Amino acid sequence: MNEQLEAFRQGDVRGTYPEEINERFVEDFAHAFVGHFGLTGKIATGRDMRNSSESLQNALNETLASIGIDVVDIGLCPTELGYFASGMPEIDAAIVVTASHNPANYNGLKCVLKNGEAISHDNGLLELKQLMSGHYQHRAARGSLSRVDYHARYLEFLQRHFSPENLRGGQVALNGLNGTAATMAELVATDFELPVTWFRKFPGPIPEQGADPANPGLAEEMRGFMSGSGFSLGVAWDGDCDRCVCFDGSGELIPTYYLVGLLVDHFLTRKPGGAIVFDTKLCWNTLDMINRGGGKAVPAETGHAFMKQKMQQHGAVYGGELSSHHYFGDFFGCDSGMFAWLTVLKLLDEKGESIQALIRERRDEIYCTPEITMSLSDVDAAFALMLKAYGDKASDVDHFDGLSFVMPGDWRFSLRRSKTEPVVRINFEARKTGETLIEEGVKVLGLLEPFRADEVSWLANFRIQ
Repeated sequence: MNEQLEAFRQGDVRGTYPEEINERFVEDFAHAFVGHFGLTGKIATGRDMRNSSESLQNALNETLASIGIDVVDIGLCPTELGYFASGMPEIDAAIVVTASHNPANYNGLKCVLKNGEAISHDNGLLELKQLMSGHYQHRAARGSLSRVDYHARYLEFLQRHFSPENLRGGQVALNGLNGTAATMAELVATDFELPVTWFRKFPGPIPEQGADPANPGLAEEMRGFMSGSGFSLGVAWDGDCDRCVCFDGSGELIPTYYLVGLLVDHFLTRKPGGAIVFDTKLCWNTLDMINRGGGKAVPAETGHAFMKQKMQQHGAVYGGELSSHHYFGDFFGCDSGMFAWLTVLKLLDEKGESIQALIRERRDEIYCTPEITMSLSDVDAAFALMLKAYGDKASDVDHFDGLSFVMPGDWRFSLRRSKTEPVVRINFEARKTGETLIEEGVKVLGLLEPFRADEVSWLANFRIQ
């Protein structure tokens, strides 16, 4: 059990199958979840397309029913369908079996309470871990198990927020990465009469490179699929469809950094003064757009649970995360691949310009590099070295959600320990010149080189986005 408890992350539960996550784990988790939150009504459960997900969901369903819960099995679905189900009057909580974008040998659990209320390390997960370590067993009369398909009801919900006549803009390439996106996106495309062409549509084996649509190899696949085919936009989702990545008409990846800025402008135009939640890995462009629109800036720790909490606490209209999670006030403050896709289509229809044209101004004013993922031999020593090397030179040092430095010459970098993987992520941004950013970034990476614990070249994709 001690090894399995390592599956508890700061924002959800995720680990390798069957070593850290297995049927016994989800059975014990069900006891702790019901007991800690005092649940007595209905819980919706769903799953992604992983080979282990159906067996794990079956174990979860049977255990929940055995301890007094009326289980509503919503089947194979995007994670956001679980969030949507939690907003239904009859549902008190939702659990989706998924490891999101992680490799095929992973699985996990994403959980929310009523109306998408997030659960994190600071809001329930630690207590669940403690209950499981003590082998807590909940006792109650047996509940029931039913199967309900919420896809049609979710489509009706989307119809109340989007109109087909406002979503016109040419042929769109869709990439489901063999995940669960197509179970919902196909219904949307058909009902809204959207001209789409699919790549990796049907739920099935996770691609060899994983299920992260921003992965360079997968992005290159999408570019090859779209190149020269007359598309106006490309959209790709991760394995459980809660991350949404966009491509321009030629198949070039649109950095989420700039897409978030467009969406900030879109929502503040409609709701002046609204709160906007953002992660701080890269933030200058987002802050500029919030200030321009007269919005309220709300920083949050990276991770879907922490972003949801801030969205709900502040009644925010929108939240954008560098990892391509987009959060919507009209959707319980939760992240949604469907809302993101349709909002981008709506924005492009209103503006009457291509997505590359809309971000051009900001790319000329704010520069950034792709996120670099590092395996380090001694993270604490590496962070200490950064403080020693840059702490006195920086105009600002921030310890919020990692470590960030604002440097003379209008450039900035941040380091953060991943909440889902044993790695460190580093990001760079600048206001004046990309050349300075690359020059200074190479120096930072050079200082970290003695701590490199793998064979991956950090400089291979180090460039201006």
